[in-house]
Amino acid sequence: MGGSLARLAHFLCDSILVPWNPNRPRGPDLSGMDQCVGPSLWRPARRAHSSVSDSSFFNCETCREELDPARLPYNLVFGGESSDGYIEYGHQAPVAADLMIAASVFSSCEFHLMKNYLTRLTRADRRDFLKSALAATGSVAALSAGPAAYAGSPNDRLNLAIVGTGGMGSGHLAWHADRPDVQVVAVCDVDASHLQAAQGRVPDAFASPDFRQVVTRDDVDAVVVATPDHWHALAAVAAANAGKHIYCEKPLANSVGEGRAIADAVKRNGVILQTGSHERSNRGASIAKQVVDGGRLGKVHTVQIRLPNADAHLQEVENFTTPPPDRDPPPELDWNFWLGHTPVVPYNEKRCHFFWRFHSAYGGGEITDRGAHVIDLAHYILGFDDSGPVHVSAVGKPPAGNFYDAFITFQFENEYPGGLKMIGDNSGPRGLSLIGDEGKLDIAVHGCALNAEPSSLLDGLDAPGGEAYSVHRSGWLAAIRGGAPVVAPAEAGHRTATACHLNNIAMRLGKSFDWDPATEQSPDAEVNAQLMPQMRSPWSLQA
Repeated sequence: MGGSLARLAHFLCDSILVPWNPNRPRGPDLSGMDQCVGPSLWRPARRAHSSVSDSSFFNCETCREELDPARLPYNLVFGGESSDGYIEYGHQAPVAADLMIAASVFSSCEFHLMKNYLTRLTRADRRDFLKSALAATGSVAALSAGPAAYAGSPNDRLNLAIVGTGGMGSGHLAWHADRPDVQVVAVCDVDASHLQAAQGRVPDAFASPDFRQVVTRDDVDAVVVATPDHWHALAAVAAANAGKHIYCEKPLANSVGEGRAIADAVKRNGVILQTGSHERSNRGASIAKQVVDGGRLGKVHTVQIRLPNADAHLQEVENFTTPPPDRDPPPELDWNFWLGHTPVVPYNEKRCHFFWRFHSAYGGGEITDRGAHVIDLAHYILGFDDSGPVHVSAVGKPPAGNFYDAFITFQFENEYPGGLKMIGDNSGPRGLSLIGDEGKLDIAVHGCALNAEPSSLLDGLDAPGGEAYSVHRSGWLAAIRGGAPVVAPAEAGHRTATACHLNNIAMRLGKSFDWDPATEQSPDAEVNAQLMPQMRSPWSLQA
């Protein structure tokens, strides 16, 4: 590895001469180099370990010079994969990156070179640089694209692709198309009528029914995934592997295994993902978190989740006994592509747009629909974004007939680390209650209106306001440009979706089970067999 990596490093030094800006944020210890990186960068480098606690100098055997970490003029960091897992040396996520070269072209350890907050290269410059860098190393291996993290100035427009332009996707398209700092350059949908409507909104955008033609485009910086749930993982992983930042609708994925694949791909490629759990961006959610973090509720021992099923569309599904007959798909819809990795079944209008969410092959019913908002708020406020339940118990009543198979009526009780109980049912109003030794806090969904007992729990607390969707999307765009971390990162979205999926698994199997949030496995093999769907060829999440 050393020879080719050194050649690339010397090329960097000779080719990109951008002065160090001391006012540009560096993040915690962005030195992190374990090789000499050439004359222009010798003095600043030192070795940084995963703990970033070693402050000693690093002696470079190549140039025989002791390297001082205090004099780093460029924000560069090497990262790699050790026996303990992925390590980003000298870099603590989430920090936006301008460029990453996935250097599987340099070694089997998949070393990476990341340039943080360094230059304002244009996209064309980045493409030319990557080509030249590969030529400099003499490598003929295929380049695994790292993040096409935004490298432009704050006044430049971010180039966006929308994958899935019906339903939620049309809302995302309209919002982003109206922003002066964003340009929607590509749209994608397997329904030609949706795609045509999207083209009417952004006539200059590239349009394709195949997401693979969209997420790999050089002129795309970031991707919004607003497809049905069964497409989230394939689209999001492809986007991450292409180095694109991602906004993915909730639930993050339609299975535990697919969610883990997304979270791992995001981490591996160093991109930024915001899960579409926009309730987190409500003012009330921030205040509720202050109540809990400040200890005003005392020890929270119970969470009550309320997911009423009285809505007309839920009652339609619950009592649906006579579906319309299967028929040929409409000519504008590529039904086989819509089905994707799921089994081949006949087209039915109640199996497709909107109502797909009540077929378990494509969605998880109400518990992954609005349940992914309510349970997500509990995870966010209580600090379970990297954890989950340790015991799952749930019972449900399947819809009438045998057409829909996602549960609408249910009760569940989950135990979390520390003994906290999360109890859910179909009572109203929609939302959750946090019950602690010192009081109770009710949080409504949607909107996060708060009610506290005693009311003094809310005294003196405030948070910025704003329309939640706008705040949530804006937070993602700001994070791409090097701002604050997103409020709903991939791991958080995965953990929330996992809690929803586990309750569905308990209902399908008709039994409770233990769960290890660390290994994401159950002692029950029958449960583990439900964690990842069998994917129909040619679709696969394998690298």
